[in-house]
Amino acid sequence: MDNKSKQMKKYCNIQKLEIDFVKVTDINKNLEVEKTNLLNQMSMQLDQKYKEHQEAMIKLQDENQQQINEISAQLQQKEEENLQFKKLLEYKTEEIINLKKQNEEDKLKITNLENKKNTEIIEINKRLNQKDSELQIIQRQLDYFNQVYSKQYQSQIQQFSKTLIFSNTYKHSNCQVSEGGKVVESNGSYLSCLCDQAIPKTGKIQFAFQIINIGCCFVGIGYRDFLQKNNYQSYGNGGQYSISSDRYTCSHHNKQIDGRPSQSTFSFTINDIIIVEVSIEMKYIKWRKYSNSQEMAQLELDTSISQELYPCVCLYNSKVKILDNILI
Repeated sequence: MDNKSKQMKKYCNIQKLEIDFVKVTDINKNLEVEKTNLLNQMSMQLDQKYKEHQEAMIKLQDENQQQINEISAQLQQKEEENLQFKKLLEYKTEEIINLKKQNEEDKLKITNLENKKNTEIIEINKRLNQKDSELQIIQRQLDYFNQVYSKQYQSQIQQFSKTLIFSNTYKHSNCQVSEGGKVVESNGSYLSCLCDQAIPKTGKIQFAFQIINIGCCFVGIGYRDFLQKNNYQSYGNGGQYSISSDRYTCSHHNKQIDGRPSQSTFSFTINDIIIVEVSIEMKYIKWRKYSNSQEMAQLELDTSISQELYPCVCLYNSKVKILDNILI
């Protein structure tokens, strides 16, 4: 009994062990399945991580390569800029060297030119000093000549004035000449009287008329033939260069002012002395009032006419005298 019990107990234990073995086997299978699933899951996760890592690495490589390319491009640009700057620096350095060289050459040229100019200035100063000495000699000679000429000129004028007389021939018949030809008067209307002496062709000459009585009168110079053709009457018909006591002018060749009033002349009256200056060479006639040298008038002469000019007056109820002595 005891033996059967033991065998039964042993058998029961064996069955229990078999059941436990089966359970363990099932558990192992389940564990293997779970292990396999877990390994597959881990493998998939690793593959995903690897893929993501690879993509990240590729992206990082691309970004790094792009940065490398950009840096390379920048470096290349900088190298090109540095090369250009180097070339420019070399050019500017060479230019500065050339400018310094040119500056030194210019300084040398300027120095040589200054030395040359200084030498020329010294030579010119020597010549100027020599010319000054020559001019001083010439000036002394000129002063002496002017003194002699002034005396001769004064003598010529005085001699001309002393010999100057109104003509008894070249005048209107109603002009009365008296006092040895020194005085002429007219009671008619604008009648002319010339002098016998002609104006010299060279140099300049002066003579003076004194107004003794006046209605109106012109004083100046005229051509015999022209005045004679007009029968020594009226004014403004050519033939004379003269100014009137009431500020009219007569010009033989300038018809715009011939016989017309003018603001560029002056008026005169009884006792006034009118000094007339004529230069046929210089083509002018001037008048000035002796009592006021600021009152002056001047006309241009037409010297293309070969006829001689003579002192003359044109009188309207006036009386005029030629003065022998003129204070110049």
